Amino acid sequence: MPSSLPTVWFTKNINPTLHRIRQVAQSGRYRVVASHTSTDASYLGAADLGLTEPTPIAEEAYLDYVLETLRQKNVQALVGGRFAALLARHRAELENLGCRLIVPSAEPDSYELCEDKARFYGIFSGRIPMPETRAVRDWDALEGAARDLEARHGSACLKPARGIFGIGFRILTPGGDLKHFLSGNTTRMSYAAAELLFRDQALPNMLVMETLPGSEYSIDALARGGELLTGVIRKKVGGLGNVQVAVDLPQLREWTALLARELKMDGLFNAQFKEDAAGVPRLLEVNARASGGLPISAALSGLPLGLLEVDSHFGAPLGDLSYAPGRRVTDTQEVVELPVGLN
Repeated sequence: MPSSLPTVWFTKNINPTLHRIRQVAQSGRYRVVASHTSTDASYLGAADLGLTEPTPIAEEAYLDYVLETLRQKNVQALVGGRFAALLARHRAELENLGCRLIVPSAEPDSYELCEDKARFYGIFSGRIPMPETRAVRDWDALEGAARDLEARHGSACLKPARGIFGIGFRILTPGGDLKHFLSGNTTRMSYAAAELLFRDQALPNMLVMETLPGSEYSIDALARGGELLTGVIRKKVGGLGNVQVAVDLPQLREWTALLARELKMDGLFNAQFKEDAAGVPRLLEVNARASGGLPISAALSGLPLGLLEVDSHFGAPLGDLSYAPGRRVTDTQEVVELPVGLN
């Protein structure tokens, strides 16, 4: 690949990075460098050059590593995953080396805000519909909040105020633990089992919420300078496998644009909504990162979201960013060969 092409470096990130790297590399307009702390990362072989990031490492040392790598590899754009808030705080230092910084938000504080769902709900409540939620730190408060929300809404659930991939989410039930265990249902927990787990424990901040029974929507959005450029709305319909369908709901798009402005989004990010019993979508969370379902949104819309993100930072024309609703897709497992001899 000609060395005259601008070099784009993807640092350590989650699995959809493979999809993003392929789009950028296959465009023929960029040379791609990719790095991870593990040589087993699936996406390293899709890049022109794979690197191994140091670990464990403090923030200050990581910044030094990044700046030195920019110099050595003549990088014109860094797509940051690891320590994204740190990179956002030091944007000027990267730009002084001629490197564009591509991270989900240009505002360093937005990453912490999206992580702390209790604080996030407090800030956006009243502006975007959200599930009724209580923050608790002990079993007695948790049970009291859950019983009250159950009486008001029919069911209550809980999750840690900080977390990803739905880890720790449980719907509270009167009983049935053995049935749920034998059927492989990991999302339900009886009050009795919850009490055994949580009573007399120093809990992290937990959220107790009304259970939302309706359809779930995930929006993979691309923003630049706080402006929403496009957002692919996918409805999770279940069925055989992970079937999802492209939809166009103007109200969800409007709320996503508001989030992009307020959080100063500047790349790919994700918003999750779920309908209540009356069919009103309520915001579950915003992820200041590209979601695991990004390849699904790309397939549903026909939009190369990973490439568009990079192109938007190089000032390239993006073309028509609309899509037609109605397409249905499912995902399947892919096997990739891992590279050897990484630096």
